[in-house]
Amino acid sequence: MDDGWTAEPGMVVMAGTVWAVTTLVSALTVGLAYLRPSYPGWRSWAVGHAAVVLGMLIGALRTPETQLPSILLGNGLVMAGAAALLHAFARFGRQAPTPSALLRHALLLAAVLALLASLTVGADLFTVRFVLVCVYLGAVCVALVRLLVRQARAEPTLRTAYALNLGVLGLVTLLTVPRTVMLGAGHGQGVAFALNVPNILLYLGVTLLSIGGTFAFWILHADRQRQEVQALQDTLRRQALHDPLTALLNRRGVQSAFSTWAAGLGSRAATLLVCDINEFKRINDTRRHAAGDECLCRLGAALHAVALPGDVAGRWGGDEFVLLLTGTAAAVEAQVADLDARLDGSLGCTVSVGRTPVRVGDVLTDAVTRADLAMYASKLRRPAPAQLVSA
Repeated sequence: MDDGWTAEPGMVVMAGTVWAVTTLVSALTVGLAYLRPSYPGWRSWAVGHAAVVLGMLIGALRTPETQLPSILLGNGLVMAGAAALLHAFARFGRQAPTPSALLRHALLLAAVLALLASLTVGADLFTVRFVLVCVYLGAVCVALVRLLVRQARAEPTLRTAYALNLGVLGLVTLLTVPRTVMLGAGHGQGVAFALNVPNILLYLGVTLLSIGGTFAFWILHADRQRQEVQALQDTLRRQALHDPLTALLNRRGVQSAFSTWAAGLGSRAATLLVCDINEFKRINDTRRHAAGDECLCRLGAALHAVALPGDVAGRWGGDEFVLLLTGTAAAVEAQVADLDARLDGSLGCTVSVGRTPVRVGDVLTDAVTRADLAMYASKLRRPAPAQLVSA
């Protein structure tokens, strides 16, 4: 990250291998980010990752002649890259910083670089420079951890992916601690690029950040995509199985729910009710379709209110509704009485009801036909707002 004049041959080989791998990952990440559409933040991650890798490479290749530009450019890229990684997670979590916040951060970075320059020209204060950069990166790391924890709480379905990113960040931080302690204690530039355990752990951390960090961030995007696809599928399924006006099941939904009931363990005989609004065409013709829609919605609400868990309420088609009561005989009779009370004329229309028993193995359309016959008999003898006739 900071000063160093020469490096041991083994260190050169290890550093070269790490830079080759991380550079390849950077190139692939940047290419994918700009060639394929993705969620906000992916491009910021790609650019930040590339900046960190390039900055560390520039810092490692410095010579006495290029010390000042290497320190400023290398550390500047590393710090700017770390800020871009923070920005990437903020954008992904729909918490992108404001332009004023970005400006303040840019001014802070410029001030740190100016301070680094002053600590390099004249007296070469290697340890002070190193600690200054570590303080900046530590502040960014703390802000990133707080952001990830906050986002994990806000999006419970993505907690596993956020935890994976936190785990990678935590492990990378642990791998850099030995070198931070070594150089922060004032051992100087002589060990900064020597082949020792702290430096080996640092390069291992760089590799983990490059490969593991990119993979973890990609997992976060993949999980959100899977979540949104599942939500879309659920929406399409609801639209395919529900009537948009009354929010009850449509005919396809009723048939699916009936099949589920018939296939259930312990299914017993049920009761099927078919409800039809009397003179519905005349309501539409004389009171307009808005009044007809209101009658449909009120009847649907009445059926929904009567239905218990396990029952099936739906709009069979037009002004005809079905209600499958699956409880005990006593519960069914209580529900029928409740429905009869709700169809007392307060709906703004009268309703005829047909009733038929249903057993496992019955064909739904046959049961509906039986209840229909009973309902039409009710229409012929309709002396009251609602009539219940059994088939």
